[in-house]
Amino acid sequence: MPKDLHVISGPDTGHMFRLFENNPLMLGRSRHVVAPLKDLQVSRVHCEIELEDGQVHVTDLESGGGTFVNGTRIEEDYLQHGDILQIGQTQLRLQIDDEESASPSRAAAAPPKQVVLTGDRLQELSGKKLSHFHVGELHARGQSGLIFEARDFKDDSPVALKVLYPAATGNAKELRRFVRSMRTVLPLRHPNLIALVGAGKSGPYCWAAMEFVEGESLTQVIQRIGVGGMLDWRFAFRVAVHIARALEYAHNSGIIHRNLTPQNILVRRKDKVAKLGDLILAKALEGALAEQLTRPGEILGDLRYMSPERTMGTDVDRRSDLYSLGALLYALLTGKPPFEGGSLVETIVKIRTGIPAKPKQFQPSIPDRFEAIVLKLIQRRLEDRFQSAAELLNELRRVAKILSK
Repeated sequence: MPKDLHVISGPDTGHMFRLFENNPLMLGRSRHVVAPLKDLQVSRVHCEIELEDGQVHVTDLESGGGTFVNGTRIEEDYLQHGDILQIGQTQLRLQIDDEESASPSRAAAAPPKQVVLTGDRLQELSGKKLSHFHVGELHARGQSGLIFEARDFKDDSPVALKVLYPAATGNAKELRRFVRSMRTVLPLRHPNLIALVGAGKSGPYCWAAMEFVEGESLTQVIQRIGVGGMLDWRFAFRVAVHIARALEYAHNSGIIHRNLTPQNILVRRKDKVAKLGDLILAKALEGALAEQLTRPGEILGDLRYMSPERTMGTDVDRRSDLYSLGALLYALLTGKPPFEGGSLVETIVKIRTGIPAKPKQFQPSIPDRFEAIVLKLIQRRLEDRFQSAAELLNELRRVAKILSK
């Protein structure tokens, strides 16, 4: 039977939202949700309506003003025919029609049924429809999910679509954490951050649509160094400035990245601007989601770029991100990270106790002052590093002025 939510009061009165199996409807004020509303008293991401096995389930997503069913505030509930759902000043009535009463044109609007894919089979989403995206070729693999090239049906624009493994957000608690992260990251805009343009949940999949950056990751750059020889230190210096700016903005917005690796930084081909990504996962990793993405004894991310404190599983702060930036700058200058062993244990021991070779041993043209910055970033002791991205930027500007003379 067709199930529709009719807006009966509020700025969007007269609108109707059809519900489909395994295609959740997220209501909110953000233009990035599936069903955006004009009501200013509605949270940016307010609640989710999901049709499962014929039942209509509503979940409040920790909204500011609450979600109400027939006048009673709820965290989650099931809706029946005629029930009134209220968020802000907007009221919606659930209408369940007999199959015969549905017009052919409305019935034909149902999206194709999606196949639930898990683990390595997630790559089979390529060529399929997910939410309002056509999923294209697989672009990259991460520990939390896969990144596809995709196209948004709404405006035919290209996006990078990250689809998390279903196990990562397989329960209501982790879904709420994902939504909170999305709500925090969606408004963030900076020239050196890969912008999040939308996020949501479709069936079993949580996804994040990001600005499409035509270029290459620093992983590809470092691999190329290993084959073709050293990269000009000026490239690494530019990356240092760009990512330090991104970290300063993210840290001031209350986000510690925690997984800053070459794979998370893209260099745009047309102007060589470096951009940092994966902020939504960084925000989600503040809590238990990290445990969902790893097995006992595992560490999330590329170990070779982790700070000593991260390898110990202790709480980290912005100085841990600065260490990771230093480690990847070192790799750009030398072709390899500062510490690397033949096994996980050996690598951890080197990170915690080793002394890195000076980058000038690999590339003598590196200015002493820039080498000093990189080595300060990867100091073992927190107090011996730069204490903030702002402090790092000030030193980079000072060195840039000296080198330009």
